[in-house]
Amino acid sequence: MKTLFHFRTFLNELSMDNSRTYKMGVLKKYSEDEVIKYYLDFIFNPYIITGISDKKLNKNITSLAMGDMNPEKKVFDVLEYIKENHNGKDEDILFIQTFKRIVIAQYDTDIDSGSLQKLFDYIITKNLQLGIDAKTINKVIPNLIPTFDVMLANKYFDNPEFVEGKEFALTTKIDGGRIIAIKKNGDVKFYTRSGQLYEGLVDLEEEMKLYMPDNIALDGEITLLNDYEVLYDLKYNEPCIGHKLTSKEQYKETMKITRKDGEKHGIKMLVFDGMSVEDFEAQQNNVTYVNRRGKLEEFWNHAENCGHQMVYFELLPILYSGRDTSEINKWLNYNIEHGEEGVMINICDAPYEFKRTNSLLKVKKMNDMDLTVIGFEEGTNRHTGRLGALVVDYKGNKLKVGGGYSDELRQEIWEHKEDWLGRTIVVQYFEETENQKGGQGLRFPVYLDYRTDK
Repeated sequence: MKTLFHFRTFLNELSMDNSRTYKMGVLKKYSEDEVIKYYLDFIFNPYIITGISDKKLNKNITSLAMGDMNPEKKVFDVLEYIKENHNGKDEDILFIQTFKRIVIAQYDTDIDSGSLQKLFDYIITKNLQLGIDAKTINKVIPNLIPTFDVMLANKYFDNPEFVEGKEFALTTKIDGGRIIAIKKNGDVKFYTRSGQLYEGLVDLEEEMKLYMPDNIALDGEITLLNDYEVLYDLKYNEPCIGHKLTSKEQYKETMKITRKDGEKHGIKMLVFDGMSVEDFEAQQNNVTYVNRRGKLEEFWNHAENCGHQMVYFELLPILYSGRDTSEINKWLNYNIEHGEEGVMINICDAPYEFKRTNSLLKVKKMNDMDLTVIGFEEGTNRHTGRLGALVVDYKGNKLKVGGGYSDELRQEIWEHKEDWLGRTIVVQYFEETENQKGGQGLRFPVYLDYRTDK
């Protein structure tokens, strides 16, 4: 019990001031304290799973008799036991409850009655609020807590020039719940993007355990297994398929399932990236997207070689791969028309970065309007000698439209400017803007098409 008393002293000192600087000073003071580091690692390490919630911890287990408990048993012994037995079974809950009632209770005084037991509950359920996070701890005590970050996308419209000249792959933007699936030494676990355990995904767990290779980490979105509305045909007294659900409808129904307690059925994982467990846990991966994608296809081949067609895991298909940025708008429009949210741009030669990055870009719905071509601007660098931008008239202002063209179209327009001058083109844009002088413009205008009827 000495370690629990010691940890409580640390917590009391940590809570005396809410400023980050003060808390980092307290962490620095205890940075060489192995007891404090053990408790911090247990609470913040995303890979330490207890399988115990407040509800389970307070469960009234009447089917099992309370066993004997050595009053000399240590807190660390119990925590190590929970690390190895993290399925939240009744016998494990009873073991913890017995330890609290027999061992911890004898140390609670009249002054702090129940406080040690309550602290122990917070530790076991990993719900202790310290006013600090893993990043703060690691800044003071480097590498104490394994981090759990995933690659997050920047917005394409904030920096469209980044894609120019690069090879990229387009995939559908899924409106679901981000999920990481890990199979390590035969054991399968699922996590949210913040490292919280996703419980109850029994169908996914069984399929990954049986048919996926070992020691892999898959990145994707969780969504409905069936993306069509199931209707009930009164005439034939049986269910029938209705309309295809939109992206938002799928998200709403998916969240209904995943937020329920217990086993969760009727959902699948759409996988768009992956790597080895070693790389994910180290939070460092230098494999390019193209090669990571090749590995994902090998995983699916592994399942097929086992004679199994994956049901609860789906590899998100690539819509387009190349350097033609006009394909971005083409597939964006296609996906919007088919009820999807947008597209994702994956830079082919980029590694997986465990942060928000331009190596992954999201593209959502745009607006469009007809505008008249009033001029031309030559390109630079790789576009020297061909079109860089069409100049159009927008509410009396000159507006450059520099994106959305294939290399062939840039050359064709530049060589036949007389045919394009005065032509009406369809321009897509994200939103209208206004500069400091009151002039109006469009945010990220891109060429979509030209009008033959105007």
